[in-house]
Amino acid sequence: MEKVPVNTLLKVDEDIKKNDLGKARDRLHGLIATYPNELELRRKLGDIYYALKYPSMAGRYWYLEQNKTPEMEHACIEFEKSMGNNPFQIVRALKFKGDKEILNDLKFSENFSPVQRKVTEKLLEEPDDSVFDKLLVVGCLSVLVGTIVFAVIGVYSFVEWLM
Repeated sequence: MEKVPVNTLLKVDEDIKKNDLGKARDRLHGLIATYPNELELRRKLGDIYYALKYPSMAGRYWYLEQNKTPEMEHACIEFEKSMGNNPFQIVRALKFKGDKEILNDLKFSENFSPVQRKVTEKLLEEPDDSVFDKLLVVGCLSVLVGTIVFAVIGVYSFVEWLM
């Protein structure tokens, strides 16, 4: 597992001290994309969203936190509500791209809600492409092929018209 650059973490801490939470938020988003296995980054990002008065977004990043405070639990409930308590949508919104073994090692609280249980199960499942994802790829390829075909027909017709 790669180590998160200390300089970047220091910059995040400086941004927080300067109350430049937007910049700290952006840096943490980049770090999470680069180091998805570092759950501590998600906790920090949740703290920033909570300070920015976005409890739903804070809950999104605190969702995988092992020892939640009452504020964290409330924010996670807000996040679940914003996703319509739909475990599939919650899993997609969490965007966890890290190693599934890390999730196996976490010991979540015993008072799981049914939604949290389903989300945990879905996170631990092997990802499969949804029908929507497959249709999106097919649709984009169809548009691209259609554009190329119409461009070729247009050029051919223009050349025929000139002759």
